[in-house]
This record gives sequence, structure tokens and C-alpha cells, in this order.
Amino acid sequence: MPYNGWRTGWVTAAYVCVFTLITQTLFLPVEAGGATGSQPQEPASLLSLGEQQFVSERKEGIRNSLQSLGMHINADSVPHIALLGSGGGQRAAVALLGSLQQMGQDDLLDTLLYMGGVSGSGWAMASLYTDPQWSTNTAAALARLTQPGPEVDDIMAWLKVRSEQEDFSLSDLWGSLLSSSIMKQMDRTRLSDEAKRQTTNPYPVYSALEQKCYLDGQTKGKWFELTPHESGFTELNHFTPTSLLGQRPSDSGASEGEKGVEGGKEEVMEVMGVEEEVMEVMEVEVSGMDMVTLQGIIGSAMADEQKMLAHLPDWLKNILDIHSSPSEGAVDSQERKTKVDAWMEKVLKPMREGLLALPDGPVKDVVSWVVLKLLPLITEWKWGTTANFIYHSPDEFIPECLRSTENLQLVDAGLFLNSPYPPFLGARRDVDLIISLDFSLGQSLESLTLARDYAVEVGKPFPVIDDTVLEEMDWPRDFYVFPGGRSAPTIVYMPLFNQRNCRDAAEVKSKMAEYTTVQMPYNQKKIAGLLKIAMDNMKNNKNKLMLEMHSAAVRKQERRS
Repeated sequence: MPYNGWRTGWVTAAYVCVFTLITQTLFLPVEAGGATGSQPQEPASLLSLGEQQFVSERKEGIRNSLQSLGMHINADSVPHIALLGSGGGQRAAVALLGSLQQMGQDDLLDTLLYMGGVSGSGWAMASLYTDPQWSTNTAAALARLTQPGPEVDDIMAWLKVRSEQEDFSLSDLWGSLLSSSIMKQMDRTRLSDEAKRQTTNPYPVYSALEQKCYLDGQTKGKWFELTPHESGFTELNHFTPTSLLGQRPSDSGASEGEKGVEGGKEEVMEVMGVEEEVMEVMEVEVSGMDMVTLQGIIGSAMADEQKMLAHLPDWLKNILDIHSSPSEGAVDSQERKTKVDAWMEKVLKPMREGLLALPDGPVKDVVSWVVLKLLPLITEWKWGTTANFIYHSPDEFIPECLRSTENLQLVDAGLFLNSPYPPFLGARRDVDLIISLDFSLGQSLESLTLARDYAVEVGKPFPVIDDTVLEEMDWPRDFYVFPGGRSAPTIVYMPLFNQRNCRDAAEVKSKMAEYTTVQMPYNQKKIAGLLKIAMDNMKNNKNKLMLEMHSAAVRKQERRS
């Protein structure tokens, strides 16, 4: 249906309500935080059977790709290379697409085994994986950025269906806004669908935080990874089949507390098609999270109430009577809830009464949805609601913040660490080379040092970071190499704005301001300019990247001998 008539009016009103309350913080800049410490290193868990099979098959293609680039690689020394995209809203989404486009043109894309994303980079990944063959045609995703987005009716149809589900949250609303306005699609493809595809593309690993454990200060219960085969807690080694993510244990025939690593392996094998007949006999319901909800979760920086409130305009703070405490510099969450609840009740009461006066029909249906489904979510401020597959688990190593809660609250991982290092550290994926693309708004190299601190905290190997390079934070080079060792991966770090494309630190700041996250979707000119910057960064460093790929293969061979 075109954008006209009464229905569009009500739909627009629904979106205005949300934009008024939360979209003043559109694409909030995410600043990571972290802590240092030391804990014994835990033994690595096995990968899912599906991922193991993918890795085995993909490495054959990687070896061929490296050989075509002039590297003679033995079958047992194919390096595990992971490309990581940082957060950074639409700046990160566009820049990652540009980087991948150039890697494809330079024949480097097929050397990647893994791809990981946080926040904005994750939006781009979710958009790319709509196409099972995207790595052979990255231009299609780039072209979509400047095309019209989905019709309002299409967005509302998805939201109305989603809102009938028990775990409907603000992440779903946010995901529909991000997906339709930035990535220009409403993709119903499910993350678990990728499990049945070929190995044409790198294996995707998305990242989120479990909000309650993060706020509780837990180390091992906060980082949550999502892959086509399994999703779960990186450091706890507890996972569930991604096709069953969001289902409660009773939904799939398991009792509470039985959905850990061990209980999910057979289901993963069934979902990936290895024993499809068994799956059909058992009538396991395969569903899981779609890409719209996924984008809402991994991009939900606004789930951080304090950060969101700090960006609200004064006029809205006055309406809600919410102001930061001068002594503490933060709004008490209970105070916020009480005041917002009172304000929302003033708004909702006449709207509920008005519903009674409306005749039955489409108008009443839309108004009812806004009043009864949408606006109450704002008072609850719940994001990323997902059934907790380890609820009431008997495992004593699971923190109380997980065992005692029926639902997980999955939010933007960039609130803690704005680049997805955790899933690629340690022996589990045995990554030899990490190519880290930093599109963050904050100081360059910050996410790298925070990742180092995290690695210390969880007892995983990490390259030595020479503190002298931190003096270049304001005006970084375009290419850094932090050599690994027998157990630590080598990290190539590439900041978006750098000494090669900016004259000085002042121009870096100027570029950051030009492509800030706090603005409406970029126009065609801005998209083209940012794509060129990202593509040039990759093009200028092609030979250096190839050298590090070869070095990673040599190190792997030396470890094997």
C-alpha cells in the first residue's frame, strides 16, 4: 500500500511516539568499558558439529585462494583468518561493506574463514547474509543502501506478527527501524538458515551482551555469541542450537536446566541436515531468530538507560521530570521508572478510553496495537528478551544472574567492547590472524587495549601491545601489526580515519563529526564518500595484508612440525 490514507497516518503516529521518546538518541555512539584482572584459563569447548564441518570444507577454498595469490600452502597449514568489524552505527555498516567490496576486487575475500561484527558492522553482516552467494556479488548490498526502503505496511505487518510473541521487546521495534531505514530491507531470513548453505561465504559470528550479567559485573556470563549453528555464552561454554534460540526448554522436549552444551549437540546435527530424517520423526520445531530481530539486538545501544537519558533533549527531560543527580551524575533507575510510568499513564489513559469510542475495523486495530503493545514497552525498557536456555541449570559455575532468571536480555555488545574479539580468542576457533577494522567514534586503539584487558581477565592469549603506540590514538597510522605467538593470534588493526587520509588529528575529529552516528540516514553523497575511504584503506594495504596471511600460514606450519 502506498504512503497515504488513514492507515499510514496511524502507522506514522506509532513511529512518532517511539521516535519522540527514544530516537532522539538515534545510533548512539557506543563507548566500551572494561576491567582488568586475572583468572585461570579454562579448557576450550568443542565447536558445534555444523561449524566443524563448515571449517573443514571452507579451508579447501581458502587454500586455493591463497595459492592463487602466490602462496604455497600445505593442507595442514591453512591459516584461520577472521575479519572483525567494530561498532559505529551506519558509519560502521557502510564502511564494512566498502571494505568487503575492495577485498573482493583484490581477491582477498575468499581467504577469510570467519567474519565477526558488533553493532553497526553486525547490521551490514545481517544484510549481506540475506544472499547465500553475497561474497561473489558485494555490489548488490551496496546498491541497496541508496534504494527506497520497504513500505510502511510491510514493516507494520512484521511488527504485528512479532508483537504477538511472548518475547516481543524494544529490540524488535528498533530492528525494524534499522533494517528498513539503513539497510533498506525487512529480511525474514533466519540466522539458522545459514547452517544449511554452502561454504561460499565466511562463517558469521554475531555478538551481544547479556545485560543483567553485564550490569552485575560478571565476567563469564556477559558475552553472548550467535552463529548459524549454535548460540550461547562464549566464556561459559554453554550453547543451544540457534534454530531453538528463544524456545523455552519445555518447547523442545527438554526439562529446565538441561539445555547446556551437551544437550544441544544432537539437535545441532539434526538442524544442519546430517540426520534430517530423525529431525522429521521427532517433529522438532525449527524456528529461531530472524535477521530483523538480530539487527535490533546487536544494535541496541539505547538499552543502556543512562546513556540514553544523557542524550535526551532538555524539553523531553522536563516533560518526564527526569534529571541527572548532580551528586551522582546518573538517574536512579527506579526514579526513572516511577516518573515515566506516571507520565505514560497520563498519555495512555485517554487513549484507552478513546479506543472504546472507535468502531471496529482497521483503524481501531492499529490504534489498539500502538496503545496496548507498543507504548507499554517503553515503560518496561526491556530489550532483547530471549528465553533463557540455562534457566535453573544445576551447573554451579553458571552465575546467579543467569540461573535465576527466566529470560535473557541480549543487547549491543559495544556497550562493553566495541569490537568482537572474544569469540575469536583462545583455542576453540584457533584463529591465527585477526584483521580488525575499527570504525568506532571513540579514540583509535581503545577497543584493542580493552580486548587485551578482557583476554587477561578470562585467561586467553593476546598479543603484546606496546604502550608507545597509544600515543598515536588521536592520529593513528592506517595499518598496525601486533605479532602473535604459538597460542596468541596476530592482530592487524586498521582504523577508518588515519594518517593516510587525514592531514592531522584535527581532520580525524572533523571526519568523525561528518560521519557521526547521531544523525539521520546518510544521503547518497555521504555514502559514496565513506565507501571510497573504506575501500582505499583496504586497497592501500593489500600487499601488507597478504604478507601477514603468509606469515600466519608459516606459523601454523611451524606449530604442526
